[in-house]
Amino acid sequence: MKVGVAGAGAVGCYYGAMLQRAGHDVAFLARGAHLVAMREHGLVHETGGQTFSMPVRASDDAGVLADVECVLLTCKMTALAAMLDVLKGRLSSDALLVTLQNGVQAPDMVADVFPQHGVIAGSAFIGVRIEVPGRVVHSAAGHVRLGTWRASGYLPRFAALLQAMKQAGIETYHDRDMHRTLWNKMLWNCGFNAITALTRRYARDIAADPACGEIVRAAMRETLAVAVSEDISLDDSDIEKNIRATLETGPVKTSMWQDIERGRPTEIDYLNGYIAREAAEKGMAAPVNTMLTVLIRVAEGRSAD
Repeated sequence: MKVGVAGAGAVGCYYGAMLQRAGHDVAFLARGAHLVAMREHGLVHETGGQTFSMPVRASDDAGVLADVECVLLTCKMTALAAMLDVLKGRLSSDALLVTLQNGVQAPDMVADVFPQHGVIAGSAFIGVRIEVPGRVVHSAAGHVRLGTWRASGYLPRFAALLQAMKQAGIETYHDRDMHRTLWNKMLWNCGFNAITALTRRYARDIAADPACGEIVRAAMRETLAVAVSEDISLDDSDIEKNIRATLETGPVKTSMWQDIERGRPTEIDYLNGYIAREAAEKGMAAPVNTMLTVLIRVAEGRSAD
């Protein structure tokens, strides 16, 4: 299968590398020092205690994706709107677009910009980071849930993508309710992402600390209330499932933690900030999500407003 990775950072390079190792034709749309390193030395991929080095087809020109059958959108939410503008008019008319962003807004954003294309919503549960440009280290999890968002006429290609990912050794599930899955991951992100960035502690350590755990639960309860108000079928048991799963994970260095360390914009406005705004519009209280949003904005060097 011909697969494009748009926004080939840590997450995109992990899945792209796995697919390429399995024999699929993968093109990486990347930028900066990471792109330079991949062009000059290939992509180094560490996973499961093994290290692989492979030459890759990588470019900062969206034309590299012109002939792909499927595009994995793996950029951050902060870069998604700009990425979609870059991709306009550069993809084949029947390319299938797969969202793997945090938050709950990406599938609708993509569907609005590409009304004639099939859209698959995805949720990736993974600990992965760029150790140095050109070197991706996978530390925990890696499974993906994918489900149709707007896929009329694209079901055979979606089935082929599912098969390709499973063949590549990626734990992949066909999810029949991606609205619920996206919101369930939103629970985790609103509970853990900002707190790990502020404390520089792994999510499992935060979950194991009783006082921190109560803050996590409070942020998740506010998120749950917004989800339920939008008819998402989550409840308190999903909070505890997320906590238990986190206690069993490896050393996950969250995306927000990595962004703060590198001086990059975080996705706070699409996670805790989104919950704070939605709660306010619905006349609901979300003081913990509001507080975490303010603290991350200050940590970024932005105005707290």
